[in-house]
Amino acid sequence: MSEIQNPGAAPADSLRVMKIPVADAIAYAYKFTLTHLGTIIGLCWVPLVLIAVLQFLPYALGGNPMAPAENATIQGRQGLENLGSSLLILLFYSIMYVPVTRQALGLRQGPAVIHFAFGAPEFRVFGALCVFLLVLLTMGIGIGVLGLIFGGLALASGKNALVGLIFALIFLTAVLGFIYATVRLGFLLVPVAVAEERISLTRSWVLARQNFWRILGVLVAVLLPIYLLHLIGLLTIVGPGLLAALPSDPNQAEQVLAARFAMVGQHMPAYLGLTLILAPFSIGLAIGASAFGYRALVPARGHGMITTA
Repeated sequence: MSEIQNPGAAPADSLRVMKIPVADAIAYAYKFTLTHLGTIIGLCWVPLVLIAVLQFLPYALGGNPMAPAENATIQGRQGLENLGSSLLILLFYSIMYVPVTRQALGLRQGPAVIHFAFGAPEFRVFGALCVFLLVLLTMGIGIGVLGLIFGGLALASGKNALVGLIFALIFLTAVLGFIYATVRLGFLLVPVAVAEERISLTRSWVLARQNFWRILGVLVAVLLPIYLLHLIGLLTIVGPGLLAALPSDPNQAEQVLAARFAMVGQHMPAYLGLTLILAPFSIGLAIGASAFGYRALVPARGHGMITTA
């Protein structure tokens, strides 16, 4: 048995690098999810239903937000609507993340039948997620601009294989850096906001130092099975043609893509039902893994004890 408990005082050497036990983190994530599944559902079902209603509402009103917009005006309106919807969905996820994280950290005990609260803890998690996504968006835009610059320079330099290789390596490094930053910044973001009552990407970054590969291994082990189930369910609902290759002709490809968006829209109720079924598992696994990782790296914080058999 491996256990992480509260010793009541911080380690003497605060600069000592802690390591996340990968096998224990994976085991705890699954054990937490399966053992507390009823509680997780009780804590999450109201926000999840609201998210499903919010996502289905455009289809119920006769629209299809997944379909390509016809003109710039419609694109702008859809962009604003999608932004507002995304922020509201992020708020609902914050309302779920706080109590589930507290349960995983041992700061909350007992079952739950219904839960919906928005106070300072939820606002902190919402703010932390917004800052995190803003950082990722900025980095993504930077990588896109870098790609355009390199593309222009490559054209200006002619068909120089060495220059093209250098540009490709620099661009690949930027993409890998984006993945590295995403994993290291995001894994402990919610536990830090909940347990330490602050919004700090710096704190998440520092805590995760020298744990990137461990965190990545944990995330793959706990999230990949859910994503595969989600993909299998989507293909079962919509059909395997959803992933078929697009025609080489741009006009035909656009028509086929529009038809696929319409096909997904026709099956949206079943797709949202699939999402509602899998969401408690994905939330429990992700939060369980991050909470265990936080307690492994900051064992003196919190008020509970995490054990894994």
